[in-house]
Amino acid sequence: MFRTSTSLTLAVVGAVCLAGCNGAEQERENKADSRPAPAVAKDAKPAPDRSAAKQPTKVTLLRVPNRGIQPQAVADAKGTLHLIYFKGEAGAGDLFYVNRQVGKGRFSHPIRVNSRPGSATAVGTIRGGQIALGKSGRVHVAWNGSGKGKQAEGMLYARLNDAGTAFEEQRDLMQGTEILDGGGSVAADASGNVYVVWHALKKGSERGEGRRQVWVTRSANEGKSFAKGTPAWTEATGACGCCGLRAFADSQGSAYVLYRSANGGDNRDVYLLAGKQQDTSFRGALVHKWKVPD
Repeated sequence: MFRTSTSLTLAVVGAVCLAGCNGAEQERENKADSRPAPAVAKDAKPAPDRSAAKQPTKVTLLRVPNRGIQPQAVADAKGTLHLIYFKGEAGAGDLFYVNRQVGKGRFSHPIRVNSRPGSATAVGTIRGGQIALGKSGRVHVAWNGSGKGKQAEGMLYARLNDAGTAFEEQRDLMQGTEILDGGGSVAADASGNVYVVWHALKKGSERGEGRRQVWVTRSANEGKSFAKGTPAWTEATGACGCCGLRAFADSQGSAYVLYRSANGGDNRDVYLLAGKQQDTSFRGALVHKWKVPD
């Protein structure tokens, strides 16, 4: 086990919003602070004005281009918004990439991510394509294949080419595992490290969520090549088949994976894994216990 700061854990858990078998949890309402102001002594210095901090942040609503669905977005250091979305038949469609620079009124011309038409899916428990920005702002995308043809199976990955004009040929990184479900994820950092993660069964193993594992394949050269996928953690926690997972990478060379387990039948406890590119396996910690309600 490892120690993770409370702020990091809460930030990751809050950002991911992992969808479980019973849907999203009820949000808590924000209540205004109605307590009376404290008395102030005559010689006390006035408190600094913090009214600006209480002002709500302005939210701008943007429609996904071309009536796309399942959008995933990330912003870079310059404020450019990078967006992928799904378009087409739910069982066999396509992923598209666009970006929108600060001050621009429109998104860029869409670029298809998947090189094999119809190799993406948006049905059942699949969360859709996942996007990450890596070294020099290169775009990396991973998604569950639609299974419509041999070239559309598995945990698929593609990266934007050096010119930024098209995505390279898609690749299936899911070697040695089977029964992909829930939705994989991708993470990348500014040093050129890329991680693609998913949960599945080892080929030939017994069926059951309790025997599922989180798998990771890593690249140290911006996604040009990947190592063979290995279990991210040696602990036998299982993995919820219908739950998604999420991967993140920080500026210090560490990667994180958040997922729901499937041990003990009705347990869907949330675990956080952490490791570096050179680590044989990640370290894990239980961050939230949760049971499927009857």
